Amino acid sequence: MTVILLIAVAIIVLGSYLKNDYEIVREIRIKKPKQQIFSYIRLLRNQNEYSYYNRKDPNTVKSYSGTDGAVGFTYLWSSKVNSIGTGTQTISKIVEGDEISCNIQFTKPLPLKSIAVISLTAISENETKVTWTFSSIYNFPLNVVIYFADLEKLIGNDIASSLITLKETLER
Repeated sequence: MTVILLIAVAIIVLGSYLKNDYEIVREIRIKKPKQQIFSYIRLLRNQNEYSYYNRKDPNTVKSYSGTDGAVGFTYLWSSKVNSIGTGTQTISKIVEGDEISCNIQFTKPLPLKSIAVISLTAISENETKVTWTFSSIYNFPLNVVIYFADLEKLIGNDIASSLITLKETLER
């Protein structure tokens, strides 16, 4: 009993010192004009073509509400695959030609709120840097669990995979 109590106290102490906010950033260069890329990524339905998560489970149940490409458009998903889970993604902000921000609300396997931002920077007339930023806050006790998982690698690899597929799709 004493050992269990000591472990519980250690977890609580560890959780109070660990960070709880995470930001994962990946970028890629795509040989297409900035506006052409923006016109494509602003439509959340297009994520079915390039997002690692949208492509991982072909049996994911999906529904949409609102006007795609506009603030307020919402994509709802439900998957039996734990790494995809259930949740919603809503366009929260659009900076025309430059950036799209989405609020993501996971409900399963764990309730979690995140923000995904895809921003574009023109490198030249026909080349654009695409930056995908994923940020979230993991409160105690989840921040302790996350401490032992390599989020930078886990989520970062999935975002990088999505960007590679986006590049391949747009450069065809």
